[in-house]
Amino acid sequence: MLGADPHLRIGNDRHPALIWALTIGATAAGRKGAGTNTARLPLAAAEPAFFKDNVLSGLSSGEGLIEAVRDGDPTKKDDPGHVDKRRWIVESEYGITMARARREGSSLGGVLRQAWNGEDLGVMNREALKVTAPHIAIIGHISPRELRAKMQDSEMAGGTYNRYLPVFVHRNLILAESRGADPQLVDSLAATWRAVLADARQAGEVTLAEPARTAWREDIYPALCGDEDGDGPLAEFTARAAPYTLRLAMVYALLDHHRQIQEDHLRAAHALVNYSRASAAHVLGMTTDTTGDPKLDKLAAAVRAAGARGLTGEEVYKLFKRDSKDERSRLVAALLQLDGYGSPGTRHRPARHRAALRPAHRLTRWVERVERVESPLTCGNTRC
Repeated sequence: MLGADPHLRIGNDRHPALIWALTIGATAAGRKGAGTNTARLPLAAAEPAFFKDNVLSGLSSGEGLIEAVRDGDPTKKDDPGHVDKRRWIVESEYGITMARARREGSSLGGVLRQAWNGEDLGVMNREALKVTAPHIAIIGHISPRELRAKMQDSEMAGGTYNRYLPVFVHRNLILAESRGADPQLVDSLAATWRAVLADARQAGEVTLAEPARTAWREDIYPALCGDEDGDGPLAEFTARAAPYTLRLAMVYALLDHHRQIQEDHLRAAHALVNYSRASAAHVLGMTTDTTGDPKLDKLAAAVRAAGARGLTGEEVYKLFKRDSKDERSRLVAALLQLDGYGSPGTRHRPARHRAALRPAHRLTRWVERVERVESPLTCGNTRC
Protein backbone atom coordinates (compact mmCIF):
# COMPACT_ATOMS: atom_id res chain seq x y z
CA MET A 1 0.00 0.00 0.00
CA LEU A 2 2.95 2.34 0.58
CA GLY A 3 4.25 2.38 -2.96
CA ALA A 4 7.80 2.15 -4.25
CA ASP A 5 9.24 5.40 -2.86
CA PRO A 6 10.11 4.40 0.74
CA HIS A 7 13.25 2.27 0.58
CA LEU A 8 16.59 1.43 2.13
CA ARG A 9 19.91 0.60 0.54
CA ILE A 10 21.92 -2.52 1.27
CA GLY A 11 25.23 -2.03 -0.49
CA ASN A 12 24.34 -1.07 -4.04
CA ASP A 13 20.88 -2.66 -3.89
CA ARG A 14 17.71 -0.66 -3.37
CA HIS A 15 15.16 -2.48 -1.21
CA PRO A 16 11.52 -1.33 -1.17
CA ALA A 17 9.21 -1.81 1.80
CA LEU A 18 7.96 -5.14 0.47
CA ILE A 19 7.27 -8.22 2.59
CA TRP A 20 6.13 -11.41 0.88
CA ALA A 21 4.64 -13.75 3.45
CA LEU A 22 4.06 -17.46 2.96
CA THR A 23 1.71 -18.61 5.71
CA ILE A 24 2.03 -22.33 6.29
CA GLY A 25 -0.60 -24.15 8.29
CA ALA A 26 -2.80 -27.21 8.26
CA THR A 27 -6.07 -26.97 6.38
CA ALA A 28 -8.81 -25.56 8.66
CA ALA A 29 -6.66 -25.63 11.81
CA GLY A 30 -4.20 -23.15 10.31
CA ARG A 31 -6.87 -20.46 9.85
CA LYS A 32 -4.69 -18.87 7.17
CA GLY A 33 -7.49 -17.25 5.20
CA ALA A 34 -9.46 -16.21 8.27
CA GLY A 35 -6.39 -14.52 9.73
CA THR A 36 -5.70 -12.63 6.51
CA ASN A 37 -9.32 -11.52 6.17
CA THR A 38 -9.35 -10.19 9.72
CA ALA A 39 -6.05 -8.35 9.31
CA ARG A 40 -7.22 -6.63 6.14
CA LEU A 41 -10.36 -5.15 7.75
CA PRO A 42 -8.73 -1.97 9.10
CA LEU A 43 -6.59 -1.65 5.98
CA ALA A 44 -9.63 -1.82 3.72
CA ALA A 45 -11.41 0.71 5.91
CA ALA A 46 -8.39 3.02 5.69
CA GLU A 47 -8.11 2.84 1.88
CA PRO A 48 -11.20 1.28 0.31
CA ALA A 49 -10.17 2.33 -3.21
CA PHE A 50 -6.95 0.32 -2.97
CA PHE A 51 -8.82 -2.84 -2.02
CA LYS A 52 -11.32 -2.29 -4.78
CA ASP A 53 -8.80 -1.96 -7.60
CA ASN A 54 -5.43 -3.29 -6.45
CA VAL A 55 -6.01 -6.64 -4.72
CA LEU A 56 -5.65 -9.58 -7.10
CA SER A 57 -5.34 -13.35 -7.11
CA GLY A 58 -4.72 -16.06 -9.67
CA LEU A 59 -1.03 -15.78 -10.59
CA SER A 60 -0.59 -17.85 -13.72
CA SER A 61 2.29 -16.44 -15.79
CA GLY A 62 4.94 -13.77 -15.78
CA GLU A 63 3.22 -12.09 -18.73
CA GLY A 64 -0.07 -12.03 -16.84
CA LEU A 65 1.51 -10.35 -13.84
CA ILE A 66 3.18 -7.76 -16.04
CA GLU A 67 -0.09 -7.09 -17.86
CA ALA A 68 -1.74 -6.28 -14.52
CA VAL A 69 0.65 -3.36 -13.90
CA ARG A 70 2.01 -2.56 -17.36
CA ASP A 71 3.06 0.82 -18.63
CA GLY A 72 1.13 2.49 -21.39
CA ASP A 73 2.01 1.86 -25.03
CA PRO A 74 3.32 5.09 -26.57
CA THR A 75 2.58 3.76 -30.06
CA LYS A 76 -1.12 3.44 -29.31
CA LYS A 77 -3.59 6.23 -28.83
CA ASP A 78 -5.41 6.39 -25.50
CA ASP A 79 -3.40 3.61 -23.85
CA PRO A 80 -2.16 4.97 -20.51
CA GLY A 81 -1.58 1.52 -19.05
CA HIS A 82 -1.80 1.28 -15.27
CA VAL A 83 -0.78 4.48 -13.52
CA ASP A 84 -0.97 2.92 -10.04
CA LYS A 85 1.69 0.19 -9.92
CA ARG A 86 0.79 -1.07 -6.43
CA ARG A 87 -0.70 -4.55 -6.23
CA TRP A 88 -1.42 -6.91 -3.38
CA ILE A 89 -1.73 -10.50 -4.57
CA VAL A 90 -3.41 -12.99 -2.24
CA GLU A 91 -3.07 -16.63 -3.24
CA SER A 92 -5.19 -18.87 -1.02
CA GLU A 93 -3.96 -21.99 -2.86
CA TYR A 94 -0.31 -21.23 -3.31
CA GLY A 95 0.44 -24.81 -4.30
CA ILE A 96 -1.28 -24.07 -7.62
CA THR A 97 1.04 -21.09 -8.14
CA MET A 98 4.05 -23.30 -7.43
CA ALA A 99 2.88 -25.80 -10.02
CA ARG A 100 2.43 -23.07 -12.63
CA ALA A 101 5.90 -21.68 -11.98
CA ARG A 102 7.31 -25.18 -12.58
CA ARG A 103 5.90 -25.50 -16.08
CA GLU A 104 8.47 -25.72 -18.83
CA GLY A 105 8.97 -22.34 -20.43
CA SER A 106 7.13 -20.48 -17.65
CA SER A 107 8.41 -16.97 -16.97
CA LEU A 108 6.51 -16.66 -13.68
CA GLY A 109 9.42 -17.51 -11.37
CA GLY A 110 11.79 -15.06 -13.04
CA VAL A 111 9.26 -12.23 -13.05
CA LEU A 112 8.45 -12.85 -9.38
CA ARG A 113 12.13 -12.60 -8.46
CA GLN A 114 12.38 -9.27 -10.29
CA ALA A 115 9.21 -8.00 -8.62
CA TRP A 116 10.54 -8.79 -5.13
CA ASN A 117 13.62 -6.75 -5.94
CA GLY A 118 11.43 -3.84 -7.02
CA GLU A 119 13.00 -3.90 -10.48
CA ASP A 120 11.35 -2.81 -13.71
CA LEU A 121 9.62 -5.75 -15.36
CA GLY A 122 9.45 -6.80 -18.97
CA VAL A 123 9.19 -9.71 -21.37
CA MET A 124 10.75 -10.05 -24.79
CA ASN A 125 7.81 -10.68 -27.08
CA ARG A 126 6.07 -8.90 -29.90
CA GLU A 127 3.96 -6.86 -27.51
CA ALA A 128 7.08 -5.68 -25.64
CA LEU A 129 5.28 -5.33 -22.32
CA LYS A 130 7.14 -3.40 -19.64
CA VAL A 131 6.52 -2.11 -16.13
CA THR A 132 8.31 0.82 -14.52
CA ALA A 133 8.71 0.96 -10.72
CA PRO A 134 6.25 -1.78 -9.74
CA HIS A 135 5.33 -2.33 -6.10
CA ILE A 136 3.89 -5.83 -5.81
CA ALA A 137 3.28 -7.57 -2.49
CA ILE A 138 2.27 -11.22 -2.24
CA ILE A 139 0.84 -13.38 0.51
CA GLY A 140 0.45 -17.08 -0.14
CA HIS A 141 -1.30 -19.77 1.90
CA ILE A 142 -0.25 -23.41 1.79
CA SER A 143 -0.33 -26.50 3.98
CA PRO A 144 2.95 -28.02 5.23
CA ARG A 145 2.31 -31.29 3.43
CA GLU A 146 1.63 -29.60 0.10
CA LEU A 147 4.68 -27.37 0.42
CA ARG A 148 6.96 -30.32 1.06
CA ALA A 149 5.41 -32.30 -1.79
CA LYS A 150 5.80 -29.54 -4.37
CA MET A 151 9.25 -28.30 -3.51
CA GLN A 152 12.08 -29.39 -5.78
CA ASP A 153 15.76 -28.69 -5.43
CA SER A 154 15.86 -26.88 -8.78
CA GLU A 155 13.16 -24.49 -7.58
CA MET A 156 15.02 -23.82 -4.34
CA ALA A 157 18.26 -23.13 -6.17
CA GLY A 158 16.46 -20.74 -8.51
CA GLY A 159 15.78 -18.48 -5.55
CA THR A 160 12.04 -17.97 -6.05
CA TYR A 161 10.92 -19.31 -2.68
CA ASN A 162 13.51 -17.58 -0.55
CA ARG A 163 11.85 -14.33 -1.59
CA TYR A 164 9.08 -15.33 0.80
CA LEU A 165 9.05 -15.06 4.56
CA PRO A 166 7.72 -18.46 5.71
CA VAL A 167 5.51 -18.26 8.80
CA PHE A 168 3.98 -21.31 10.45
CA VAL A 169 0.47 -20.54 11.69
CA HIS A 170 -2.01 -22.41 13.85
CA ARG A 171 -5.14 -21.38 15.68
CA ASN A 172 -4.67 -21.00 19.42
CA LEU A 173 -8.38 -21.09 20.29
CA ILE A 174 -11.41 -23.02 19.08
CA LEU A 175 -14.35 -20.63 18.76
CA ALA A 176 -17.61 -22.19 17.67
CA GLU A 177 -19.24 -18.76 17.26
CA SER A 178 -16.88 -15.90 16.61
CA ARG A 179 -18.37 -12.44 17.01
CA GLY A 180 -15.95 -10.95 14.54
CA ALA A 181 -13.94 -7.78 14.94
CA ASP A 182 -15.30 -4.88 16.96
CA PRO A 183 -16.39 -2.20 14.42
CA GLN A 184 -15.16 0.60 16.68
CA LEU A 185 -11.76 -1.02 16.96
CA VAL A 186 -11.61 -1.44 13.17
CA ASP A 187 -12.44 2.25 12.68
CA SER A 188 -9.82 3.30 15.23
CA LEU A 189 -7.14 1.16 13.59
CA ALA A 190 -8.16 2.47 10.16
CA ALA A 191 -7.61 6.05 11.31
CA THR A 192 -4.17 5.10 12.60
CA TRP A 193 -3.34 3.40 9.31
CA ARG A 194 -4.38 6.44 7.28
CA ALA A 195 -2.02 8.64 9.28
CA VAL A 196 0.83 6.12 9.02
CA LEU A 197 0.43 5.66 5.28
CA ALA A 198 0.24 9.39 4.57
CA ASP A 199 3.46 9.99 6.50
CA ALA A 200 5.39 6.92 5.32
CA ARG A 201 4.81 7.64 1.63
CA GLN A 202 6.93 10.76 2.02
CA ALA A 203 9.82 8.92 3.67
CA GLY A 204 12.14 8.38 0.72
CA GLU A 205 15.33 6.63 1.82
CA VAL A 206 15.30 5.11 5.30
CA THR A 207 18.63 4.66 7.09
CA LEU A 208 19.91 3.02 10.26
CA ALA A 209 20.46 5.10 13.38
CA GLU A 210 23.94 4.65 14.83
CA PRO A 211 22.90 2.35 17.73
CA ALA A 212 21.01 0.16 15.27
CA ARG A 213 23.99 0.14 12.92
CA THR A 214 26.24 -1.02 15.75
CA ALA A 215 23.80 -3.77 16.77
CA TRP A 216 23.53 -4.88 13.14
CA ARG A 217 27.28 -4.98 12.58
CA GLU A 218 28.34 -6.57 15.87
CA ASP A 219 25.41 -8.79 16.81
CA ILE A 220 22.52 -9.39 14.45
CA TYR A 221 24.23 -9.74 11.08
CA PRO A 222 26.85 -12.24 12.33
CA ALA A 223 24.02 -14.30 13.86
CA LEU A 224 22.09 -14.29 10.58
CA CYS A 225 25.15 -15.29 8.59
CA GLY A 226 26.08 -18.27 10.75
CA ASP A 227 25.91 -21.84 9.52
CA GLU A 228 22.96 -22.95 11.65
CA ASP A 229 20.84 -23.71 8.60
CA GLY A 230 23.53 -25.80 6.88
CA ASP A 231 23.73 -25.89 3.10
CA GLY A 232 20.60 -27.86 2.14
CA PRO A 233 16.98 -26.91 1.38
CA LEU A 234 16.58 -25.10 4.69
CA ALA A 235 19.51 -22.82 3.89
CA GLU A 236 18.08 -22.15 0.43
CA PHE A 237 14.66 -21.30 1.88
CA THR A 238 16.08 -18.86 4.44
CA ALA A 239 18.91 -17.37 2.36
CA ARG A 240 17.42 -13.87 2.49
CA ALA A 241 17.12 -13.68 6.26
CA ALA A 242 19.48 -10.69 6.43
CA PRO A 243 17.74 -8.43 3.88
CA TYR A 244 14.36 -9.45 5.29
CA THR A 245 15.46 -8.36 8.74
CA LEU A 246 16.29 -4.91 7.39
CA ARG A 247 13.10 -4.71 5.33
CA LEU A 248 10.99 -5.57 8.35
CA ALA A 249 12.92 -3.10 10.51
CA MET A 250 12.22 -0.41 7.90
CA VAL A 251 8.50 -1.19 8.02
CA TYR A 252 8.52 -1.01 11.82
CA ALA A 253 10.31 2.34 11.69
CA LEU A 254 7.78 3.73 9.22
CA LEU A 255 4.93 2.52 11.43
CA ASP A 256 6.47 4.60 14.22
CA HIS A 257 6.75 7.66 11.92
CA HIS A 258 10.54 7.40 11.91
CA ARG A 259 12.94 8.00 9.05
CA GLN A 260 15.69 6.05 10.75
CA ILE A 261 15.65 2.46 11.93
CA GLN A 262 16.15 2.33 15.68
CA GLU A 263 17.69 -0.59 17.55
CA ASP A 264 14.33 -1.79 18.88
CA HIS A 265 12.95 -1.91 15.33
CA LEU A 266 15.92 -4.01 14.28
CA ARG A 267 15.68 -6.43 17.18
CA ALA A 268 11.94 -6.89 16.69
CA ALA A 269 12.56 -7.67 13.03
CA HIS A 270 15.33 -10.12 13.96
CA ALA A 271 12.96 -11.93 16.34
CA LEU A 272 10.36 -12.37 13.60
CA VAL A 273 12.97 -13.59 11.12
CA ASN A 274 14.18 -16.11 13.70
CA TYR A 275 10.61 -17.36 14.01
CA SER A 276 10.46 -17.59 10.23
CA ARG A 277 13.65 -19.66 10.13
CA ALA A 278 12.23 -21.93 12.82
CA SER A 279 9.02 -22.18 10.79
CA ALA A 280 10.96 -23.33 7.74
CA ALA A 281 12.92 -25.88 9.78
CA HIS A 282 9.70 -27.20 11.30
CA VAL A 283 7.81 -27.46 8.03
CA LEU A 284 10.68 -29.04 6.14
CA GLY A 285 10.95 -31.64 8.89
CA MET A 286 14.39 -30.49 9.91
CA THR A 287 16.13 -29.10 12.92
CA THR A 288 19.06 -26.75 12.92
CA ASP A 289 21.12 -29.11 15.07
CA THR A 290 21.35 -32.76 16.08
CA THR A 291 22.07 -34.55 19.31
CA GLY A 292 24.39 -37.14 17.81
CA ASP A 293 21.94 -39.87 18.85
CA PRO A 294 19.88 -40.96 15.80
CA LYS A 295 17.09 -42.39 17.95
CA LEU A 296 16.89 -39.25 20.05
CA ASP A 297 16.86 -37.12 16.90
CA LYS A 298 14.00 -39.29 15.61
CA LEU A 299 11.99 -38.74 18.80
CA ALA A 300 12.68 -34.99 18.77
CA ALA A 301 11.55 -34.76 15.13
CA ALA A 302 8.33 -36.64 15.97
CA VAL A 303 7.57 -34.25 18.82
CA ARG A 304 8.16 -31.24 16.57
CA ALA A 305 5.93 -32.71 13.88
CA ALA A 306 3.17 -33.33 16.44
CA GLY A 307 3.06 -29.61 17.18
CA ALA A 308 0.96 -28.25 20.03
CA ARG A 309 -0.98 -31.48 20.60
CA GLY A 310 2.15 -33.29 21.71
CA LEU A 311 3.12 -36.94 21.48
CA THR A 312 1.42 -39.56 23.66
CA GLY A 313 3.19 -42.40 25.40
CA GLU A 314 1.42 -44.82 23.08
CA GLU A 315 2.78 -42.96 20.07
CA VAL A 316 6.27 -43.11 21.54
CA TYR A 317 5.81 -46.87 21.91
CA LYS A 318 4.74 -47.24 18.27
CA LEU A 319 7.70 -45.17 17.15
CA PHE A 320 10.16 -47.44 19.00
CA LYS A 321 8.21 -50.67 19.38
CA ARG A 322 11.25 -52.74 18.44
CA ASP A 323 13.18 -51.26 21.33
CA SER A 324 12.91 -52.28 24.96
CA LYS A 325 10.93 -50.42 27.57
CA ASP A 326 14.17 -49.31 29.21
CA GLU A 327 15.44 -47.91 25.90
CA ARG A 328 12.22 -45.97 25.33
CA SER A 329 12.44 -44.60 28.86
CA ARG A 330 16.05 -43.61 28.25
CA LEU A 331 15.10 -41.71 25.09
CA VAL A 332 12.24 -39.88 26.78
CA ALA A 333 14.43 -38.95 29.73
CA ALA A 334 17.17 -37.73 27.39
CA LEU A 335 14.71 -35.62 25.41
CA LEU A 336 13.34 -34.04 28.56
CA GLN A 337 16.86 -32.93 29.40
CA LEU A 338 17.10 -30.96 26.15
CA ASP A 339 16.26 -27.28 26.17
CA GLY A 340 12.74 -26.75 24.87
CA TYR A 341 11.10 -30.10 25.60
CA GLY A 342 8.89 -31.28 28.43
CA SER A 343 5.85 -33.22 29.61
CA PRO A 344 2.69 -31.52 30.97
CA GLY A 345 2.60 -31.52 34.73
CA THR A 346 6.24 -32.62 35.00
CA ARG A 347 8.14 -29.60 33.82
CA HIS A 348 9.56 -28.77 37.22
CA ARG A 349 10.00 -32.31 38.51
CA PRO A 350 13.49 -33.79 38.83
CA ALA A 351 14.65 -35.76 35.81
CA ARG A 352 14.74 -39.05 37.74
CA HIS A 353 10.95 -38.91 38.18
CA ARG A 354 10.15 -38.37 34.49
CA ALA A 355 11.89 -41.23 32.77
CA ALA A 356 8.71 -43.04 31.72
CA LEU A 357 5.54 -41.56 30.24
CA ARG A 358 2.16 -42.99 30.98
CA PRO A 359 -0.12 -43.32 27.93
CA ALA A 360 -2.29 -40.48 29.18
CA HIS A 361 0.65 -38.11 29.18
CA ARG A 362 1.76 -36.14 26.15
CA LEU A 363 5.28 -35.16 25.33
CA THR A 364 5.39 -31.59 24.10
CA ARG A 365 7.88 -28.87 23.37
CA TRP A 366 7.86 -26.27 26.09
CA VAL A 367 7.86 -22.86 24.53
CA GLU A 368 9.09 -19.49 25.54
CA ARG A 369 6.46 -16.83 26.23
CA VAL A 370 6.87 -13.67 24.21
CA GLU A 371 4.54 -10.98 25.57
CA ARG A 372 2.48 -13.83 27.05
CA VAL A 373 1.82 -15.43 23.66
CA GLU A 374 3.04 -18.99 23.15
CA SER A 375 4.47 -20.18 19.86
CA PRO A 376 4.75 -23.88 18.99
CA LEU A 377 8.05 -23.22 17.25
CA THR A 378 10.13 -21.17 19.65
CA CYS A 379 11.94 -22.18 22.78
CA GLY A 380 14.65 -20.94 25.06
CA ASN A 381 17.27 -22.17 22.61
CA THR A 382 16.98 -20.38 19.27
CA ARG A 383 18.54 -23.41 17.56
CA CYS A 384 15.53 -25.60 18.45
